[in-house]
Amino acid sequence: MTTKISITTAVKILNSNKDFIFYKVKDNKVVDFTLTNDISRFRARYNNKFKILSDIKKQIKTNLKIEL
Repeated sequence: MTTKISITTAVKILNSNKDFIFYKVKDNKVVDFTLTNDISRFRARYNNKFKILSDIKKQIKTNLKIEL
């Protein structure tokens, strides 16, 4: 699924030193996300929806759409 993100979200992700992003998607847009190094802390809150941030950063550099 391809999802659109805002420019401010893209900047936060690109400037982050964290390893994982937990997210919630609604209508093909990211409505809530958390950048973290601790998977176990946020796993229940986001229903195991997470990605490795380095993969997301590569996608952002080419366009403002990410594959979740």
